[in-house]
Amino acid sequence: MVSTLSGCTNDSAARLFAQQNAAAELRQQEESKTPTPDNQVVYLGLIKQMQAKGLYFASLAHIDAYEKQYGNSSALKLLQADALRETQQTVAAEATYRELLSTSESGYAWHGLGLLAAKNGHYKEAVPFLLSAVKEHPTDATALSDLGFALLQTGDVAGARVPLAQAAELAPDNGVIVANFALMLSISGDNGKAQAVMSKINLPAKSQEAVYSLAKTLMSPVPVVLVKKEVVSTAHGESVNKGGVVTPPITPHVASAVIDVVDEIPLPGLSLRPSMALSNVTPYHQSQR
Repeated sequence: MVSTLSGCTNDSAARLFAQQNAAAELRQQEESKTPTPDNQVVYLGLIKQMQAKGLYFASLAHIDAYEKQYGNSSALKLLQADALRETQQTVAAEATYRELLSTSESGYAWHGLGLLAAKNGHYKEAVPFLLSAVKEHPTDATALSDLGFALLQTGDVAGARVPLAQAAELAPDNGVIVANFALMLSISGDNGKAQAVMSKINLPAKSQEAVYSLAKTLMSPVPVVLVKKEVVSTAHGESVNKGGVVTPPITPHVASAVIDVVDEIPLPGLSLRPSMALSNVTPYHQSQR
């Protein structure tokens, strides 16, 4: 009987040990699935956080480190293109965005190309890029707002109305997007509604002033200055003004006359860029992807 009891005890102990060992293995398997500091997903998230804080130069260094450890991917190249754009490495940024046009990140690549063009003041060039971005991501509030802002810069207020309204409804708490919508309303002559939408989200007073100031700038016609210039013909048929600057030949019947010369002086290129047009006076920033 003692021998039998001893055998039962040993069997129970063996079964308990096996159960505990199996449970430990299951726990280990589950723990291995939990992200660790050097995990690929966590590292990529760290790079995104750095860019969200504006640390684009540092993010480029980590992008290189990430690529060496885990290899490249379209998601990583998009982060690289954004960082290159933000660090004024325009040529490299454009090349990287164009590499992404045939990938799953094509919508964001079109968006990046649009921002590059707009940042250089080429808003007409930016519009088709941003239209392609919106086509790929029709509910992307930032892309819609950027498109609307670029259209406003080209004078197409009617075309800007729908994308800016859509952006404002999709992201009603985003200060920059709402400010761009208010900008369109102000240009359209509806300052009352512009004030209402800005007040609804408590947009700072300085930001509201910036909206109205930019609206006035965009509504103003290109200034034209009439300059009196005395033109005197030369023996070779050229014309010289009082300042001694040689100008193209003029016809003989005005060679000795004082004429009005119309000089078109364009507005200075705005340094404001889409979706960040008012970032210098608001606490809001472009939403991160």
